[in-house]
Amino acid sequence: MKRILVPVDYSENAQNALAYAFEIARLAGAELMLLHVFFPSISPSAAHNITDVMEDMEEGKSRELLEFADQVRKILTIESEAPGRFDAVPVKVVAKLGGAYEKILETIERYDTDLVVMGMQGGEAVSQALLGSTTISVIQKSRVPVLAVPKGVDFNQFATIVFAIDLRKLNATTNLRFLSDVVQIFKANLQVLHVYRNETQQNTFDTTPPLQHLVDQFEHIPYTVNFDVQENVAAAIQQFIRAKKADLLVLIPQKHTILDRLLDKSITGKITARPLVPLLALPADILLNQGNAQEPLVTHAPL
Repeated sequence: MKRILVPVDYSENAQNALAYAFEIARLAGAELMLLHVFFPSISPSAAHNITDVMEDMEEGKSRELLEFADQVRKILTIESEAPGRFDAVPVKVVAKLGGAYEKILETIERYDTDLVVMGMQGGEAVSQALLGSTTISVIQKSRVPVLAVPKGVDFNQFATIVFAIDLRKLNATTNLRFLSDVVQIFKANLQVLHVYRNETQQNTFDTTPPLQHLVDQFEHIPYTVNFDVQENVAAAIQQFIRAKKADLLVLIPQKHTILDRLLDKSITGKITARPLVPLLALPADILLNQGNAQEPLVTHAPL
C-alpha cells in the first residue's frame, strides 16, 4: 500500500476519516493524498480569464487543505501522547473544482491510489438510495478498496476483522491480496463468514473449491471460516460482528439496480444504514472473471 486518498469536506466526519487514514498510513508506510472538491460561491467576472481564476482558487483551497492536515496531525499526536507518532507520514493535497463523486474517481486514477478512506453518515438505506450518497456511489464504482468510516466511530486497532463473503461467487481470478495485506499490517484475527439463506443452499453447495481458494489467497495469514444459516443475511452479519466484537467489516458489494436499492435489497445498503464498525469495501470487479471466460469455483442447484 503506497498511497491513500482521503476526500475532505472539513466536516467532523472527514476529520475522523483522516484520523483513520493517518493511523493506516503510519503502519503501512503509505503516503496520504487529501482531496477537497468545491464549487465557487461567486461566479468569476467575464473580464477575468476563467482558467486563471480556477487555478488561483484551487491553489488557495490546496493551501487551506494542507493547513487542515497539519492541524489534524497535531491533534492526533497530542491525543496519542506519543510525540512524533505521525511525523513520518507524508501528506500531499489537491483541490479541484467540480462534483465530488466525479473528482474522487478521477483522482483515484490520476494518482495511482491504493485505498480510499471516507466518512459515511448512516441513516436509512432507502433514504441513501433516494438522496444519493457520495460514499456509497464511490464504493460502487471505485477500482480500489474503499474504507467507509461511520459517523462518531473513533479509530480502534483492527484486532478482529470480519470478512463476510458469499463463497459461491468466488472464481479462480478473485484476488484477495489487499485484504491479506491489511490483516498482516494490523496483525489482526481474520474471521471469514459465509451465510446460507436456507438449508437447501447448505445441502447443495460444495464448499471444497472456494475453501481451497481461500487457502491459496491467505497462505501467509491465520484465519477461521464460519458458517451460518439465516434468511436475513445482513442481520446475520451484524450479529456475527457483535459476537466477535469485530473492529472492521469487509465486504465485496455487488452492483445493484436502482430498483434493488429502492426496495432495500442491497445487503451493503442495509449494513451501512446502521453501521456498527468501519466498512472496507473491496472492488466488486474482483468477483468478475478476467481474461478468458472461466467457470465459478463451485456449482450448485438453482434455488
